[in-house]
Amino acid sequence: MPSKDTPHKSGKLIPLIALDNLKAGETKGIEIELVDDDNGIKETARLDLIIWHQGDAIRVFKNACPHIGLPLETFPDRFLTADKNQLICSAHAATFNFDGICISGPCPGKSLTEYKTMRLDGWLMLG
Repeated sequence: MPSKDTPHKSGKLIPLIALDNLKAGETKGIEIELVDDDNGIKETARLDLIIWHQGDAIRVFKNACPHIGLPLETFPDRFLTADKNQLICSAHAATFNFDGICISGPCPGKSLTEYKTMRLDGWLMLG
């Protein structure tokens, strides 16, 4: 099963996307900038994410194929197979089920990194 990861030390919720901007059956790619202030030292990191809305569920994964770490898409927001049932890596055609597990291609059994989210006031929040 994919790991549940927390991308920042503060534990604060980070808004990702308004839920009105995400329809069932869609994927969206977004990049966010994380700023951690630990002991007065600011640390900034960028995080590239895939948001996948399927049915009533929404999953968020790091946009990096476990095979060699490349982003999955070639074109913006184009992450799904033709039947829209799996994510696909455009570099090596690895496919991933809704749990983020590679089911075909060069990394069978490996998983995308999944991030914990929640819905709050019409927004999908990271954290």
